[in-house]
Order: sequence, then structure tokens, then C-alpha cells
Amino acid sequence: MRQKRVLAIDDDPVTLAQYRDVLGDDYQVHFALNGDQAIEIIDHLPPDLIIVDVRMPGDSGPRVVHKLRRYTSVPVMMISGYPQDVSEDELIRLQVHAALIKPVSAEALRYEVDSLVNAHNLQLNTAL
Repeated sequence: MRQKRVLAIDDDPVTLAQYRDVLGDDYQVHFALNGDQAIEIIDHLPPDLIIVDVRMPGDSGPRVVHKLRRYTSVPVMMISGYPQDVSEDELIRLQVHAALIKPVSAEALRYEVDSLVNAHNLQLNTAL
């Protein structure tokens, strides 16, 4: 059984390194600095979960999720230090499964990732 993959999309390399440090023992963690890089990664290494920052230069997190939904239906978690930048209605419309506010503790990140990946796997196994 292959190790589950998490794709983290954030313009901050320090944040991406933190995701790797927290999740790297249990998941293959891949990184993208923007939506275009994320699409390239999805084409070659389909993730089991996507983590997206809300506020990034260029395309915002919601815009990135909108683009990604053309390629994948895996769970998405949005994380932001600016929760006012995205409404609950927009999160629902984009089919975002979880939203966390920065700073996120290692425990909270690990818990949410594990929960979403496990629920998605259960859903896939039930569908078979």
C-alpha cells in the first residue's frame, strides 16, 4: 500500500517546511508555490489531500481551489492568517472540507489531515 500524499500550496517556504516537518513521517508531502505548479504535480502525483493558503500573490487560495476542482475532487483544507478573506459560503461553494486559522498547531494540523484522509479513504472503499 502506497504512502498517502498531501499537496501543500503556499507561497511561504517556511510554512511549507513546517508542513513537511509535521506530516512527513506519515505522508508524502509535495509542495507548490502556486496553482499552476499544483496542477503539474496533480497530473503526475495525484494527492489524497490538498492544503491551500488563502492569501497568495497572483491567484488567491480560493481561485486556486476553483482551478484545481477541474482536475480533482480530493479533500481540500484551506489555511489562513486572514479568515476574513474567504466567506463560509465560498468555502462551501468550492467544496472545501476544512478551514484552519494560522498559526496552526502541529497537533491540529495532524488531526485535521488524518481525519480528512481517513474519511476520504473510507468513502473510496465504500464506493468499491
